Amino acid sequence: MTITEKIMAYNSGRDKVTPGELVWTDVFSVMTMDYLGKETFKMFDSLGTGDVFDKSRVICVSDHLVPPPTPQFATMLNEWRAAVKAHDIQYFYDLGRQGIAHQIMVEQGHVLPGKISVGTDSHANTYGAVGAMGNAVAVSDAAVAMATGKCWFRVPEQVKFYVTGTWQPWVMAKDLSLHIMGMMRWNGHLIYKTLEFAGPAIDALGMAGRMTLCNMTVDLGAKNGIIAPDQTTIDFLRPVQKGNWDMIASDADASYEAIYEIDITNLGPTVSRPDKLDDVVPVEMVVGTKFNKAFVGTCTNGRLEDIAMVAKILEGQQVHPDVNFLLVPASTQIMKDAIKAGYISTLLDAGVAVDTPSCSACAGIHTGVAGDGDVVLSAGNRNMKGRMGSKNAAIYLTSPAVVAASALKGEIVDPRR
Repeated sequence: MTITEKIMAYNSGRDKVTPGELVWTDVFSVMTMDYLGKETFKMFDSLGTGDVFDKSRVICVSDHLVPPPTPQFATMLNEWRAAVKAHDIQYFYDLGRQGIAHQIMVEQGHVLPGKISVGTDSHANTYGAVGAMGNAVAVSDAAVAMATGKCWFRVPEQVKFYVTGTWQPWVMAKDLSLHIMGMMRWNGHLIYKTLEFAGPAIDALGMAGRMTLCNMTVDLGAKNGIIAPDQTTIDFLRPVQKGNWDMIASDADASYEAIYEIDITNLGPTVSRPDKLDDVVPVEMVVGTKFNKAFVGTCTNGRLEDIAMVAKILEGQQVHPDVNFLLVPASTQIMKDAIKAGYISTLLDAGVAVDTPSCSACAGIHTGVAGDGDVVLSAGNRNMKGRMGSKNAAIYLTSPAVVAASALKGEIVDPRR
């Protein structure tokens, strides 16, 4: 079996599962956050089961609406906090201790290898970075999981990306993610499938890069993305893990619907052009494109490694006067680490605005949203019309390295140059 099939089998009390089967599995943790949390608890209460299945494994995070920008959002947050308090939830990451839910789940050890974790936000696929099976679910399934500690799934078909070669300077995991987006196209081929990443180039990635890769698998329609745990995983989880786990990997004779081999040695900085995630080109094809807003953050690229890359490029430089550059760390912990490393001072000196850890502009409802006519160069995860605010704005997606280098000139540049 593959690693995902093993996880689904072991957590449903079976010796083996095959694609297409329905399974009723144990769930290790359930995440819900501010803008869907109240409805999730309301649905849970309607089940009449009393307490949640485990008050230490229902994780609540304020991320989309903090700090509240409108009276309506402030009221929603107050109602959300009341619901969390009423159920005596042990881990509540609210304003002042908050971060983007998916970052919190991995960073704080609420997802573990070989376990299944679900969340009421689409980018729960991120949890595969530590060898967990992460899945997004609707509030109804989350409510049932909160009540029973279980959830149902159809076993996905398995697709493997075997990645070899050497990472080049200024090339990041985001470039590989966008390259795969362009390679596979949005044609339905990967909907509800597992995307497993393996190979020496994946082994060479730190946890931040692994999270980026797994995070964006949902934007290909995949059920989950996953990377087998290794020493990098052990070192990352040991200080924070909220439970025990075993090393699980795919068998050598595991069956895959397809296997794709990628050599990243010649992979360069990559850009997704406005409105279509799969309209992907090498950065050389869009060099010279002017933009007025730059954004680094989100559950895709708001980690310390990303901030370090931006600070490295901007140190001693100034953001172009025609560019408004917003950077938002993915969690309070990352903000603290970035301050300690001196990155935040470097960014502020360069003319970057640094905001409170949150989803920020990514969902188009909070700090830094795009207006009519804006052209945004973003290290986020989606670029469809209206994603970051106005439907009359254009969003180019790329890596933090491209965003930072381009912000110095006010037009897209190749950071290698």
